[in-house]
This record gives sequence, structure tokens and C-alpha cells, in this order.
Amino acid sequence: MNYWIFTVTTHKVDGETFAAEDIFRLRMADKFWGLGEKTPNRSSLQKADSVVYYIGSPAKVFAGCAVLGSNSWKLSEEERDRLWHGKKFYRAEYGVILEQIAIWDRPRGIETVLPNLAFIENKEFWYTYFQGGIRQISEEDFRTLTLGPQSRELPKQPTPEDLLSIPEFALEAHLEEFVDKNWESIDFGIKLKRYEMEDQSGRQFPAGLWSIDFRLLSRICGLIPAPGAARACDIGPFAWHRRFEIRMIVWLPLESCC
Repeated sequence: MNYWIFTVTTHKVDGETFAAEDIFRLRMADKFWGLGEKTPNRSSLQKADSVVYYIGSPAKVFAGCAVLGSNSWKLSEEERDRLWHGKKFYRAEYGVILEQIAIWDRPRGIETVLPNLAFIENKEFWYTYFQGGIRQISEEDFRTLTLGPQSRELPKQPTPEDLLSIPEFALEAHLEEFVDKNWESIDFGIKLKRYEMEDQSGRQFPAGLWSIDFRLLSRICGLIPAPGAARACDIGPFAWHRRFEIRMIVWLPLESCC
């Protein structure tokens, strides 16, 4: 069994606004969740997986949970006609069936669980981890989101190594934010293009239970996720890669490599 966060955000399509809360409640009533062809992790969704729903700004709350009643599948024209509610926005190409749906009377605000979520390493810029629509999380994080923080243990006494790493990690966090905000004006020494799609800027791109700091695009090699990148291609120009082995910036020259 896998555990997932489905992120719901407000959309504006053809001059009409579809509020995140309305999308969430309508699809809960449908017992169905629509997916796009390029939605991250779409093909990994399996029957009996568990899902928790996060509603983005301005609410910023976890609003309910469900169990997947099917694998992800491509809808037939008849199924699309039945589930589109007369709106092009809801005419999904792919989707999953939802079972055991629970809409919480008291949604859980992100600030109440943020310190306890392991998948969000950079707490200051936590919002970047909710890009892309679907993110895999651990069972422990799923329990935190659905049941609330459960730990009653005393805080761990930091070791000298922990204390030494804190400034470096803080520097990394702010460097990532600086790179994100100033991408177009930074001279990387080589032409780099970010992988972008609906609701995903390429930053903190979901890759299983961890994230790629920035996922980039190569004209020659195509999309290169970190686990499959060639040794000569998976080292970025920033010092944090050498220390934080799990936190990679995957980069690839547009002109060459592989």
C-alpha cells in the first residue's frame, strides 16, 4: 500500500473560476478523482492506496481522506461524458475511483502539522512541496495528517554534528529560494531550462518519498529523473549536492550529455 497527498487548488479557465473547496466536494460526491496525462505519479496509483487531500491557498488545510478503489485508468468517452458536469475543466482524461471517503468537519491547518512532517525538509518554504497535484508520503506522515501528531517523546538532544550542520542547511534553504526567484538572471555557465507543467514549476519535483530540488529539461536526453541520471549528468553546480546526497538538483546541458 502507498500513501499520497492530492493537492487541490483554485483554477481559472475561460474566465470562470473553480474554487478548490468546490472541486474537492464535487469530486468527493462523484467518488472519482480526475487526473491529467502528465500528472506526476499518475501511473503509480494503485487500488487500496490511501489518500489525504490538501486544499491550497487561501485555506491551506487538509480536508479529508479516501482509499483508492481502482488503479489509475484512461476514461472512455462515455465515462468522460458522465463525469464532466457540463464543464470542460472537469472532463478528465484519466482518473481513479474513490472509496471510504471522509470529509472532515474540522480540517487540519498546515501549521498544526508542519513541524512533524518528514517529507517537508525545508520548513520555511514548505509550500513548494505541494506542487504537481500528487505527492507520495510515508505511512508515518499519513498518520500525522489524518490523526494529528502522536509523538509524546522528549526532543532529541542535538549532537555536535547536528549543531554544525544547522547553518549549512539554512544556507542551502535560502540558496534554493534565491535560485528559484532569480532563475532567469543567474549565469549558470550553461543553458538550463526547467521542466514545467500545470501546477509544477520543476522545483521540489516529487520523486517517490523524496524530492528533486529542480528538475530540468534536456533537448537531447529528454526528462532525466535523479535515480536514472548518468553519473556525468547528475551533479549540479551548487555545493549543497555534495553534502545533502538525497537533496539533488538534477541538471543537464541542453546541447550535450548522455
